[in-house]
Amino acid sequence: MVRELREALDDHQFEVLYQPQVSLKSSVITGYEALLRWRHPLRGLIEPQDFMRSAEMSGLIIPIGLQALDLICAQIAGWDDHLNIAVNFSPRQLSTKNAAREILDTLRRSDTPHDKFIVEVTELGVVSQDAAATLQTLHDEGIRIALDDFGAGFASFAALSELPIDILKVDQTLTWALSETKHPRERAFIVLESIAEIAEKLGMESIAEGIETADQAAAVVRAGYDTGQGYYFGKPLPTDAHITAM
Repeated sequence: MVRELREALDDHQFEVLYQPQVSLKSSVITGYEALLRWRHPLRGLIEPQDFMRSAEMSGLIIPIGLQALDLICAQIAGWDDHLNIAVNFSPRQLSTKNAAREILDTLRRSDTPHDKFIVEVTELGVVSQDAAATLQTLHDEGIRIALDDFGAGFASFAALSELPIDILKVDQTLTWALSETKHPRERAFIVLESIAEIAEKLGMESIAEGIETADQAAAVVRAGYDTGQGYYFGKPLPTDAHITAM
């Protein structure tokens, strides 16, 4: 797969889809999360979980990530100023010596405002001092940091106290549990509510991922979340679809 990934990089086979993030109070779209996909010439659209490990282990995730960032910045250049854009970054990419400078240079070349740009990291990904230093540099430049998949691993609370986190995104498995039988549903709601309270006390925005039904949306509103994301609000789509809708 590494050889194919190199070819994909050279041939610009990677593309980006955008999933809306919606204010749960006003139902207004506040921004989008950029989601990387690989358009393989024979196998069609490939999800990240099917190639990201190989990209990470080979080190190709670094040039792939930079190419994706260039593409994202070019595609969102004409979007409304009020829309945020959240971009996932590989822990390996964030750990490189020049990571912060490369990201900032890309934003500068494309005139992407720092206050509209959000760096998303998974809680298990940010484990090195170099990655933490990169996040701090970006945060100092006015870029917000989102901790993704909160509740899926074991380092969550340490990350909250040690990293410059502005946005807390609860893992979608907790949202999906709201549709389970009574006992799991009640426990999931308590956990979700507790996470929202922690985010509020720390001055962070809270986002519930994986919302697929009206009942789940209503539950996360009761639990105190600011923003929702999931198929209930919209599937990941190419930028042209969102530009048409805006």
